[in-house]
Amino acid sequence: MSNKKGPYLHTEARVSRMVFDMILAAVVLGVFSAVTYGPRPLLVMAISLITALACETVCCIIGRRPLRMVLDGTAAVTGLTVGLLMSPMVDTWVPMVGTAFAIVVAKAPFGGTGRNVFNPAAAGVALLTYCFPQQMFTYPSIQSQHALPMELILDKSEVVTEVSLAAQLKTGAIPSIDRLDILLGNYTGAIGTTAFLILLTLTCYLMVRRTVSPWIVIPYFATLALITWLFPLSSMNPVNSFLLQLGSGYVLFAGVFLINDPVTAPRFWLGRLVYGVLSAALILLMQRVGRFEAGTCFAILLINAFAPIIDRWSWHGWYRLTHLRQKREEVLE
Repeated sequence: MSNKKGPYLHTEARVSRMVFDMILAAVVLGVFSAVTYGPRPLLVMAISLITALACETVCCIIGRRPLRMVLDGTAAVTGLTVGLLMSPMVDTWVPMVGTAFAIVVAKAPFGGTGRNVFNPAAAGVALLTYCFPQQMFTYPSIQSQHALPMELILDKSEVVTEVSLAAQLKTGAIPSIDRLDILLGNYTGAIGTTAFLILLTLTCYLMVRRTVSPWIVIPYFATLALITWLFPLSSMNPVNSFLLQLGSGYVLFAGVFLINDPVTAPRFWLGRLVYGVLSAALILLMQRVGRFEAGTCFAILLINAFAPIIDRWSWHGWYRLTHLRQKREEVLE
């Protein structure tokens, strides 16, 4: 295994391509939400993006790092990711706080791009989840035909709200939503998390482009399917249980944007496989027994902490296994 320290990327061209792919995916999800709720989700994402770039600039100046690092796109991806995990009706200071924390606390102190231990966006959203759950988990009704007002501080009394899918599952209720509505994204949630079929399509696109790793994504979704099949929610049909759990909170979104961060994920293929399996199990555990209706980001931070150990143990285990097999073959010859 190489002893090179991050970023775990091979060439500048590949970094640029990966950043472009993630920004493109974020824009697609933002447009989907804007079609449903009006342009306000794009405003939230734009403010989060601008905050990320501003904080990255300040950190580069203070840390005496080249300002060109602001333009490498990684800060933009962090800002957009935080924005995608906001409620469409969140006050705009909320993504500013989350994004600033992501860049200034979770990224810059470790040396900037490629050296952070934890996914910055997950850290920012985890802070907001713990400190401002009312802002994070108050969602507009999907049935409302009125576009959300564009005020920076939204008057919540003027907006018809709806209980999210994750909140319903958390209380043990059986949501009155059919499979088609789930697939089409006809349910309320965070800006980038309800476009079910679009997220699955983006996953395939990003795997083909090698922006996300199939060694993480496939075990992740396979483990989700297995757990929800063996332990369905509220005695539901296993298929419905899988679709509802996958569409709730940030579960589906995490499989595309959060666990595939090339800096915080393992490098070795076996380590990535184990990482995908453990991420799915931990995320489902947080969703079912955690304090908040969407505890995905806490699970991401926890699995990030163990990623280097998973990588090291999997590589050494595979090396010893193949080495012993080679020795056995030599003896037999």
